[in-house]
Amino acid sequence: MENKYTAPGPIFEPGPGWGEKLKKWSKKYILGWDCTLCRATRFVLIFGIVFLILARPGVNPQREQAEVDGNLIIETVRPRDGQTHLARRVLAKYLEQEKIELTGGQKIFIENALSAKISEELIEIGKKITIDAGEIKSAINQSKLLTASQLNKWEKYAKRVKFQ
Repeated sequence: MENKYTAPGPIFEPGPGWGEKLKKWSKKYILGWDCTLCRATRFVLIFGIVFLILARPGVNPQREQAEVDGNLIIETVRPRDGQTHLARRVLAKYLEQEKIELTGGQKIFIENALSAKISEELIEIGKKITIDAGEIKSAINQSKLLTASQLNKWEKYAKRVKFQ
């Protein structure tokens, strides 16, 4: 019997489905060694992973970078440091050395006062910044003279800060 019906459209013939096509493609290009570009990409990817695992830069916070020289506290500028970062580290070192306890609001007030004394032009990575201990003492004394409402305003800012 002869097929007399002809449809004006595509004629689908049975063949491998998408699953089979994907398997063949992955064997040829992902797992196979036939494709030079794929092979080179795999080597670069494996080398990159091994390099990141073996030669990753160590995380070294260098917590003890502030030095005390008589009445001067010397702090080294690190990458991404600003005036407030330096003031915060100097204050933390001073408070640790002198065994002084302050509230978060008082610390924020002192950081603000100290950061105003650090010139923005002096901030270069690796450069040493010096702050007089007398300036820190006067800022601490000023922070102890804050009224309750003033201290309450500074405490709002202190909630967002993680002190060292």
